[in-house]
Amino acid sequence: MSQKSEKHARRLGCRMDKLESDMKQLRQAQGDSDCFTAVLHSISNETAVQRRRVREKDHLAREWRRVAWLSLIAFVLCATAALCLTIKVKANADKPVVITDKLAEPVSPAQCWEAPDIPELDENANIQAALLAKANVIQDCTVTWYTSDTCGKQPGDPAYGITYSGLPVVEHLTCAVDPDVIPLYSDVFVQYADGRIEQLWATDTGVTGNAVDIYTPDYDYAIQCGRQSLTVWWVAPEEASAD
Repeated sequence: MSQKSEKHARRLGCRMDKLESDMKQLRQAQGDSDCFTAVLHSISNETAVQRRRVREKDHLAREWRRVAWLSLIAFVLCATAALCLTIKVKANADKPVVITDKLAEPVSPAQCWEAPDIPELDENANIQAALLAKANVIQDCTVTWYTSDTCGKQPGDPAYGITYSGLPVVEHLTCAVDPDVIPLYSDVFVQYADGRIEQLWATDTGVTGNAVDIYTPDYDYAIQCGRQSLTVWWVAPEEASAD
């Protein structure tokens, strides 16, 4: 082989070596590119999963906030309704008044006593009707009103506001009777001049004969009501419990 041919062969070999080296680098770069693509694809998938979890948690948090606000609003509405009902009941259940004393100006029955503006249950009405049906009646019974201050006891006294039976006085419930006429613990029904009937409980004494003394915490109110001749029914505790 001539020197010219050998020189040409060496150049060709160098070019082939360089070409193989370039091909090797190209294949390596291709491999690195595929690996990067796979990693990028994996990161993209993981990012999508995390985003989905974040969206789910955010949606759950919004739902909890919505439920919490609705619960708070419902609580406020219920509390407001209960407060309004309490105020209405307190305003309507003031004082059962009837007729005044002869020395005072006449007071109409409507001014003396107004029942609370609350519908009574049919069951309570039936019980009251059953009690009245077997009750003992006192026509022209003397009805008066008294307070804790008119019982000869001073505030601070352990017996202040305590009835003969040992029970505390309760407005619209406690009344005093003569045990020889109306037995203690009897259910007492007083019919006012306007036809309304109030049910009381005979747990106190201090009156004589056909008389009923009704407890009220308001001294001025007791003076205003004065003395009234009304129809009264009473049912002994044994008869009431046997009903």
